[in-house]
Amino acid sequence: MAKKQRSVSLSFVLLRFAVVMLGDMLLCCLVWYCYFGWLLSTDVIYQGYVSNQQVEQMLAGEPKTFVSPGDDFLAEYALFSQNGDVLASNVEGKKLAALARVLQEDSDSIDVSQHTYADDSTVIFHWYYRAEFVNPILRDILPPFEYLWLATLGGACVLCLLFNTLLLRRRLAAKLKLFDEVSEKVGAQELDFAIPHAGIREFDQALGAMEHMKEALFSSLSSQWAAQQEREAEIAALTHDLKTPLTLVGGNAELLLDEELPERSRKMVATIVSSNDRAKQYVASLLETAAGADEAFENTSLLALFDELCQRTIAIAEAKRICLHTQNNLEGAVRIQKDHLLRALGNVVQNAIEHTPAGGNVYLEGRMVDGGWQITVCDEGPGFSKAALHHATERLWRGDAARGADGHNGLGLWFAARVAKTHAGQLELRNSDSGGMVTITFG
Repeated sequence: MAKKQRSVSLSFVLLRFAVVMLGDMLLCCLVWYCYFGWLLSTDVIYQGYVSNQQVEQMLAGEPKTFVSPGDDFLAEYALFSQNGDVLASNVEGKKLAALARVLQEDSDSIDVSQHTYADDSTVIFHWYYRAEFVNPILRDILPPFEYLWLATLGGACVLCLLFNTLLLRRRLAAKLKLFDEVSEKVGAQELDFAIPHAGIREFDQALGAMEHMKEALFSSLSSQWAAQQEREAEIAALTHDLKTPLTLVGGNAELLLDEELPERSRKMVATIVSSNDRAKQYVASLLETAAGADEAFENTSLLALFDELCQRTIAIAEAKRICLHTQNNLEGAVRIQKDHLLRALGNVVQNAIEHTPAGGNVYLEGRMVDGGWQITVCDEGPGFSKAALHHATERLWRGDAARGADGHNGLGLWFAARVAKTHAGQLELRNSDSGGMVTITFG
């Protein structure tokens, strides 16, 4: 017995993703905290309170005169005379203007301090509670260290989120790819394979549904294949049985030709013999199709092909009292399946004859066109209905009342379109002023 494979829920996968991502972020915070402590211990940066201490040390004992601090002084300051003139400062522009406003308005902010010396000059200090670089050059060219530290920590957290999200995406994409593989195999009807295991419960449930679909499709295809085999066997048997009556008809007709018959009767018997021979060819083709064989392509004269098409259909036209007008402008030779193509073209001509009233005309024309050749059949019938123009070449379609579909199986134009496609051609239906028109163009 096969061991049942373990699956986890999609919720567990997402929870695990969140926990791992949070753990990575906490690890980044720990690393950066340790690194921050190392920078403090190696005197690379000052603590946030150092700037305030420096101001307190500078003002300790209430000094009488101003002593300019060194480059390591962090707070912003400006020394103003009694008249408000700037005597010394380590800032300029907007920052200096802000210190000047403090002198005029007396700010009570905790990060601002001022002191008046014996000469009535006043110094204004403004500091920030943040870590700063010890090196004054770094303080000038870089943003405050604390901002850089927080930005770097935020960037590391974003990278952790991005990295873990890409890992999750890659894993889920690999699982979803299983559905594409299964769909492709089922679509190609390659059903002899085992449905893979995804390891995620919701995915495995969906794959299980696809397993049931695969089994149902396999069962359906097996039934269809068996039914098709049975139908083909019946067609082959029926086709084989048709050979006997056709042989009898042909033999008796040939015997009649040996008798003394009036010219009109002899002509009718000759038509029977010719039609019987053609019917036996169709039976042979059906037997070949049932056996899986197909007619080979061979070089054929287009002029001879058109003439043989006329010979096969003239008797049908005469029997229906239809005048068949032919015009043969074809030339050269092409590689075709001659019997298949003659049957297809014959179906089109016969269809036109059947839908033309007695005493009417059917026009059959063959001509060369740019890059190929073309057969056109026009009748004087009621023409194609709007539905027929779209569906008449579909297999077993018989919904065209305008063309008198009763009594037909809907195979003639379908077979003609199919053979035209086999020969890289195209069958087109349209209506003319007199009736229906079928054009078959070959490249």
